[in-house]
Amino acid sequence: MKKVIVSTLLLAAVLMILPSLAAAGRPQLHQERLTVGRELLEVQFSNVAEVLPYYTDDVEYHDPIVDIYGIEQMTGFLYQLLGASPDLVTIIEDETLAGDVYSATWVMSGQFLGVPYEAKGISIFKFRPRSSMVYYQRDYYSEGDIMATIPGLDLAIEGFRTYYRCAVDPTFDCPLEGPPAASYGVTGFEASNNPRALLGRDNRLRSRVQLRRAQLEVGRRLVEINAGNWTEVLPYLADDYEYHDPIVDIYGPGTMAEFLSRLFAGSSDLYTTVEDETIVDGVYMATWTMSGMFNGAPFTAPGMSIVKFVDGTLQSDYSRDYYTEGDVMLGVPELAEAVVGFRVYYRCAVDPTFDCPLEDPAAPEKSTAPRADAFVLNQNVPNPFNPSTEISFMVPGAGANVALRIYDVNGELVRTLIDGYEPSGERTVTWSGRNDQGRPVPSGTYFYRLTAPTISEMKKMVLLK
Repeated sequence: MKKVIVSTLLLAAVLMILPSLAAAGRPQLHQERLTVGRELLEVQFSNVAEVLPYYTDDVEYHDPIVDIYGIEQMTGFLYQLLGASPDLVTIIEDETLAGDVYSATWVMSGQFLGVPYEAKGISIFKFRPRSSMVYYQRDYYSEGDIMATIPGLDLAIEGFRTYYRCAVDPTFDCPLEGPPAASYGVTGFEASNNPRALLGRDNRLRSRVQLRRAQLEVGRRLVEINAGNWTEVLPYLADDYEYHDPIVDIYGPGTMAEFLSRLFAGSSDLYTTVEDETIVDGVYMATWTMSGMFNGAPFTAPGMSIVKFVDGTLQSDYSRDYYTEGDVMLGVPELAEAVVGFRVYYRCAVDPTFDCPLEDPAAPEKSTAPRADAFVLNQNVPNPFNPSTEISFMVPGAGANVALRIYDVNGELVRTLIDGYEPSGERTVTWSGRNDQGRPVPSGTYFYRLTAPTISEMKKMVLLK
């Protein structure tokens, strides 16, 4: 009888301890996921190898242009992207972690393929249950921010942004000829017969659960806004409300009302469907797909939004939409070619799965007389290669201290080919597929980087045996 009593007491003690242990583990996992999300967003070339273990073998990655499947492709993508843009820096602004989903807004700046670049974006990461391993990542940013830095494409994106602002932005002094954009009135903005709106404007919800559910519903309504309901959501906007997207910046609920009236006057069948959503501490984030017609042009695009609420209310004082202008431009015949051309250029630079149709810049027919007014790193020839390949580069001026190094896909140094002063002119170095210890390296993808006072550039090569 005593054994039964003792066993029962032990079982009861274990059952009491288990929930405590589980609760103790949750904050630790929460912090680990926050750390992982931040490190994956702020990754740079020098620490790619450190963050790769955070991804599962079957990881998926998507952005407006590239789709990646599996850890091998993800490895190549990160090294190509960051190798081409080693000084890109990402700074996180807002972040949320709800359940297994981490979301964050950010600003990225630096140089992309040697061109100054700055853009805002938002990312979502999905974790395996009870794990800090990421199996899904999606980045949202506007490719227009990159196109705007490329001669030729900059005119296309500038023209589209002007066209778009003329159509929808009530604060924009449109330079284009023609009648002003159509606009509806803003009847309903001061409507007082919406109890939910009044609750958000005049009252505070006492229950945190009740507040969260209500903010989730309002956030969804603000994202799924359309021609049939936009006047109904206006009372949820605070007096100091502001809205931003890749092209337009709106301040004040009255200006927002005019913006929406213009937007839906030319796009009455434009609808948005929320896919994933989270709300944490009054910050609502959602991914979505928008489809329909924009000013007569067919349009479909994925995107992500953030909506911030005034503390303890259903009033929003800030929202931002992230999408890529290229998806809209594809519906405009005069602009579609520029978008397609840019996406090919971008994928050639960063996508390890893409069969690039552009000519090899190192091909003989593309060669010109040597110019010694700037550093130039050429593609190795041949590529792929076995057993050796040649890497050539240009040194300008009176010469400079130069380093040419080879790395594997894990970012580990394989071979230093040059590290010292090189005179002006074209230089060519042969790599025979051996490391610094003189041992042959296995087949695979390798990266070579040229570093000098005014250049830090990397290219990819493949050794096949």
